[in-house]
Amino acid sequence: MKVVDTPYVQGFKDKKKEKILKKLRHKRKIDGIYVVTLPLITDGLLDIYEYKNLFGKFYKKISDEIYIVGVAKSKDDANEVVRDIVQDMYDAGEDFDTRRFFEI
Repeated sequence: MKVVDTPYVQGFKDKKKEKILKKLRHKRKIDGIYVVTLPLITDGLLDIYEYKNLFGKFYKKISDEIYIVGVAKSKDDANEVVRDIVQDMYDAGEDFDTRRFFEI
């Protein structure tokens, strides 16, 4: 799993946000948060996962392909992160190529 340099974050105060990003970068388990990733299985724009699910057998096999681009406190906050990313891509004139948008 890799975390982009400047992930989108929703629902956390600044102090808590930094702690969570540090744990994510060190691949530590955190309960109760959601992450927005580049699509893993489908050809969509983005995926939302409960973070702890990414430690399952299937995801461990593809761990190097998982790019976390957003972090949220709840599923609703994760949906807001997706909306923010899509809006920023639209505003930047991107053709909705998420890998290029996040420079991956």
